[in-house]
Amino acid sequence: MQTKLPIESQCAMLEDPRFITSKRPWFGRLPEQLTGDYSFAVVGDRCGMATEGVFEKALELLKDLKPSFVLAVGDLIEGYWASSGPAHEEWDELDAKVQATGLPFFPTVGNHDYGNTVMADVWSERKGMDYYAFRAGDALYITINTEHTPDELPEAFVDVIKTVTEQIKRDPAGAKTYLKAFGEALTPEQLQGMSQIKMTIGEEQFAFIEDVLKEHHDVSWTFINMHKPGWKTGSEEFCRLEQMLADRPYTIFAGHLHEMEYTREGNRELIQLGRTGGLPHGEEEVGANANLLLWVTMRAGVPTYRVVHLDSVQDIAGYPPNTAKHTKE
Repeated sequence: MQTKLPIESQCAMLEDPRFITSKRPWFGRLPEQLTGDYSFAVVGDRCGMATEGVFEKALELLKDLKPSFVLAVGDLIEGYWASSGPAHEEWDELDAKVQATGLPFFPTVGNHDYGNTVMADVWSERKGMDYYAFRAGDALYITINTEHTPDELPEAFVDVIKTVTEQIKRDPAGAKTYLKAFGEALTPEQLQGMSQIKMTIGEEQFAFIEDVLKEHHDVSWTFINMHKPGWKTGSEEFCRLEQMLADRPYTIFAGHLHEMEYTREGNRELIQLGRTGGLPHGEEEVGANANLLLWVTMRAGVPTYRVVHLDSVQDIAGYPPNTAKHTKE
């Protein structure tokens, strides 16, 4: 007779039955059970205006570190395509890289991934559901789509973004120059629009979130993975989400702004991920603006965090002997 695992060690995917599809947005499978302490990683925005090789370096590092799973806060491709062909090409390239790690990988939707109806349709075709949840041991993880109604950009604006993205891809060293030209090419109205963060969740997601929270009321910690930092939007939907979380201990992961930030108020944690390949939004490329990933360890049901700066992770071959300091007798 098979022994039934205690509920606090079980792992299970949680899906909204309204999705009638065989497609899934994640790669790999959760461990069958998680007993005791475990670790997972969170990666930031790979795009927009990605620097080649940075996200790949993060994946290589994670292959060595072997977390139980990886979360991604969205913007995995440049996106904003007006036709499906280029979108599929980008996803083909990205998905192959992620799948090659062999790690369980759980992404959320970013505005670059889902920024218009074409991109939303491609996501649905390739990945099926755009929100989901899972339980891992004594913690609950809910992945939310903050682009439920895509915030579509004007065609002229997208053309400018595409031009600068291609320039940076060809000449990463000139990124600051191209980004400055990008800002100068925008109208005052476009610049003002860029400073506004819009998010939508929708009733279907809220119904799913409510059901999952009710069913898994016994967890020690709840994690929300979303792209846009709702606490910076003034969104009534974000306020509603936090009301649903009520007094349970929780952490919200978000991205979008390419700068690492951490806020804690009691048992409420808000973590805005820095970038993992995307272009820095600030002048400096160090500290909170550097390329990084987040390492999370669950100990006795409570998370602790370590920020791993990718520029500080070097291959051993980069340290040859210094023959000038010592001479043989």
